[in-house]
Amino acid sequence: MLVMVVVVETPGSPLPIRACWLSWIAVHGAGQAELAALLGLTGVRETTWAEGADLVDDVAHSGEERFSTVVIPPPINAWTLVIGAWVGLPYLERTAYVTELCRQLSAEFGRAHAYFHSEQNDGEAWLIAEDGRVVRRWIAEYPGLALGEPFGVERRLLDEFGIPGRPEDLDPEDDRASSWGASWGECWAPVVAAESSIDPRQIGPETAAPGVVLVADTPLPDGQSEGMAPS
Repeated sequence: MLVMVVVVETPGSPLPIRACWLSWIAVHGAGQAELAALLGLTGVRETTWAEGADLVDDVAHSGEERFSTVVIPPPINAWTLVIGAWVGLPYLERTAYVTELCRQLSAEFGRAHAYFHSEQNDGEAWLIAEDGRVVRRWIAEYPGLALGEPFGVERRLLDEFGIPGRPEDLDPEDDRASSWGASWGECWAPVVAAESSIDPRQIGPETAAPGVVLVADTPLPDGQSEGMAPS
């Protein structure tokens, strides 16, 4: 008797998502499909956790192609992540778009954040938007683009460095500015994210993330022809 065996690849257990340059947005209360539609993403398909994690780092090293693809894990604690340089705050061609996108998404869902972390210690960024308003934007490479007031872990670490105000207001020659800028006071985007939403690097087999990982193509060339942003 001939027995046919069908091998079905399973999504596997959740895995940490890391990259030399890791960009992501986190939206509270949005489903994967809903968010993909709002962002105008196309070619949405399923993948495994392992392949998705590898793809995030591969795309981050792909030059101009790094803006072409995003990975969307299943919701974790009601937060849905969209991961890829297309939502990267420090890329100046993306900054205004990502800022307005998060503002609009926060008006729709209540909370939307954007983060960037460099494993190479050459950049950190975050944006916190709530109820249609940008609460804080910090891009370490471009302090002049900062918005709002430091709060939470950023405020606590600034206090430890003896910086009572905002780091963007310091004279670059100030010793406190030099000390803070040497490592951004260890105030890294994943630290802010762990306190405010989700740090993708802390995802693991014990993480409750029912569902599948999705991969999608972004609306190129400028990411603004479909979906939300700019207004």
